[in-house]
Parts: sequence; C-alpha cells; structure tokens
Amino acid sequence: MPSRPFERCLCLMFLVLAASARGAVVPPALPAPEDVMATLRQVEAARARGRTSVMDSELEEQSRARPGDLMPRLYRAWLTFPSDGCWNELKAISTLDPENPWPFVGMGLVYVRWGLLTEAREPITAALRQVPGFAPALWAEGLLLQAEGKPAEAEARFRAALSQLDAPQIRTSLAMLLAGMPEREAEARAELTRTVEAWPEQPEALRKLAQLARAANDVRAAATAGERLVALKPRDREAHRLQADLWLAASEKEKAAQSLARYAELGGVEPAPLALLARLYRELARKDDEEKALVRLAAAAPADPEPLLRLAELAEARGDGGAAESQLVKASERAPARSDIHVLRARLVLKQERHQDALSAYRAALAAPERRVPEAEGEAAALVRHFRLPSQPARGTQEQIYNRVSLGLVALYMNRLKEAPGLKGNLKVQVQVDASGRATGVTVLYDSLKEALISGHAHFAFMDAQYPPGPDAPVFQYVFRPPK
Repeated sequence: MPSRPFERCLCLMFLVLAASARGAVVPPALPAPEDVMATLRQVEAARARGRTSVMDSELEEQSRARPGDLMPRLYRAWLTFPSDGCWNELKAISTLDPENPWPFVGMGLVYVRWGLLTEAREPITAALRQVPGFAPALWAEGLLLQAEGKPAEAEARFRAALSQLDAPQIRTSLAMLLAGMPEREAEARAELTRTVEAWPEQPEALRKLAQLARAANDVRAAATAGERLVALKPRDREAHRLQADLWLAASEKEKAAQSLARYAELGGVEPAPLALLARLYRELARKDDEEKALVRLAAAAPADPEPLLRLAELAEARGDGGAAESQLVKASERAPARSDIHVLRARLVLKQERHQDALSAYRAALAAPERRVPEAEGEAAALVRHFRLPSQPARGTQEQIYNRVSLGLVALYMNRLKEAPGLKGNLKVQVQVDASGRATGVTVLYDSLKEALISGHAHFAFMDAQYPPGPDAPVFQYVFRPPK
C-alpha cells in the first residue's frame, strides 16, 4: 500500500537528521578542571624552561590525532600567553565551542595581563554563566579584582576558588596578593613555600619567596629559593643578581662573587652589581679577577672615576707605572674638578723623577675645587723651588719676557756647568697665547741641551708670563755655550 504524502515527508526528515548527526563533529567531554590546570602548569613550565617548541610539537600532534578535541589547541595558544596570537586563538576556540568555559577564562586573563580591566569582565562573566561557581573563572575574577585595587574582594574569590580546586596557580595568586600586605607577609611566605613545592617552575613566586625570606632574616631559606630560581632560569641575569645578594646576606662571599660573575657574563651592565663584584674580588684577594671586573665597571659607568683609580692602584702595585698613569689621566678626565686625582698623578710621576709633569699635575690639583689635599700646596712649592721659578712672573713685550726668562735660564745653566763643564746646546720653544695675553701651552720645537731642569724652567716661566693682549704664537730660542 503506497505511503501517504505526510508519512513520506516524515521519513525523509528522519533520514536527513540522521545523516546530519553522523556528519557532525561532537566535541568530547571536557577534562576535569584539575587536569586542565595541571596541563596548563606543564605549559608554563615549558615556557619557564625555554622548551615551548617541543611542547608545541606534541600538542600539534595531539590536535591531529583528535581533530574534534579543541583542548590541545587551547594549550598551544597558552604557550604564547598573553600575546595577541594567544587571544585570537582563544577567541576562535570560543566561537567553535561556545559552551566551553576555558577559552573565556583565558581571554579574561589575557585582558587582565594587558591592563584592559573593563574588557576582562565580559569573558570571565561568560565563563561563570556557563559553569556557575567555576573555580578557574573565580580565580580569573580574583586577579581582575586585585588589578582593580580591591584586595579584600580578590582574596575572597581566591579562597572560594581554592575551596573547590586546590590548584597551585590559585594558591600562588593568593600568596602574591598577601605578599603585598606587610602585616601578612608571614602568611604569604607560608603559602608560597607550599605552592612552589607543588609547582617549582614559578620564577616570580620563587623570587618573591626569596625576598620574603630575606626580609624575615631567614637567609638560608632565601638563598635556597634563589638557587631554585637560578636553576629554573639559568640565563636570567637578574636571577643571578638576586642570588648574589642572598649569598652575601648569608656571608657567602665566594658564592656571591660566582653569581655576580655569571650576571656579568650574561651581559649585565648595571654599575651597582659590577661594583659589588669588584669589591668582593678585592676582599677575596683575587686581583686578576678584580681587575677584569673593574674594566667592566669602568665601561658601564663612564662618568665614574673610582674604578679607574683602583685600576691605577693595582697597576702601580705590580710595578706598571705607565698603566697606572694612563688610568689616572682617564680618571682626571672624568672628574677634572677633583683635586685628589691630580695629586695622585703628581706623586706617581714624581717617583719617576718627571718633575715637570709632576708640577703640572700639582698646579691642576691646586686649581681644582673638590676633594683638596692639604699637603699638595707644600709639595707643589717644593717643585717651584726645584725649578727656581721667579716669585713674580715675567710680563711686558715679547722681548722683555724673553730677557726676564733668560736670567733664570742662564743661572741654572751656569750652575749646571760646575758638574758638566762641556755642556752646550740649543733650546727653542713656541708659546700659544690667547686673546687676553695668557699662555695656553708651551711646545718644545728643538732641544739639543737635553737638560730637564732647564727646559722645565723655560716651560713654566713662559706659561706664567703675561703677554701683550691678542692671540699669538711667539717663538723663543736660547743658545747655551760655556764661557771662554
């Protein structure tokens, strides 16, 4: 008996619905929240240890093996949290599976990290609407409330989340919130100790735990937390810098120096830790290492003369006067107003019997206003007597200045002839004079006499003279011959 039209339509509808059901991809049931949070911890651990590429490959393989399961795709997005790409992928997943609360939790957390707090509210609310009381969404809401400056409400959300799901991520967030309250630092430290035991790959939690332990004068606990941080982030120079401070608090100078050396090797250029490294090497009597640290410090602090002064001291101690003077010259260029630096150079070259350079340095010291050395004036006066400089500088025309300087030069030459009767030679100098008639430099053009005392007298006598106004470069020449 032929079917009636209504029956034929109904059968056709059932066939279409059955075919549609066979072709649809039904997402599998979501994993338990504790399992998802555990996988997210693995993702964060891979990020902390720099192994994201390996985990990304594993998750990509899982996505291919289970095309209907969007969770591996969500975990892959979390590998780049909180990037734009992460948010875009979470948004796409939320469109494909709008009943899954996890992408909404993720988008809310990204917004919180970006500081877009108003935008964060909507996806977090959506997750709680889908699964009322969803612990991860309560956790995200707690972070949002904390960012909004509502610590009491944030703590309430964290504790509500923990009552349902004791996940280290949530406990860490609670601990970091408490750490910002001075009166609750002990509680925060206890929570952090507990959470890093359960989940060691937490750089910021370890850093905060070390700081809290140090503040509580538990230097060993602080150093232990710092060691775990360094082990987790071996190329994080700031972690090594923190660890150095912790070792120093524990009176472990050698270990502190090792941590700071690693900081420097990783490109650390902050002057304070480099100065500390140099100081530790000095206290440990490791002069070669100290010198290397000082060179780094001098480059990192281009206006600071102190590392150069210490380099000069080390060079002089090993008998390298040239290197010592070079460092002192650089130091005086960095701090020309410091009288003590000029005095150090004056005393160094005086030991080398370079009297002219010594008096020049002493004069620079006497003109410098900062950190004056009381003995410098008397030491400079002794050199003035050594060169037999006149009490009143020469002044007048160039001829008058020439004649006045001649008196001192002839007297020195005649005195020198008593020891070297055959001494003779020529001395020719040029003086650079500025518009005010003041000498700015004296250059020896020719000196066959080779008498440091005489050429030094000429240098200072012409430098001290007052010339006629107007820029000029007069040349003065003297011929020294024994009297017949």
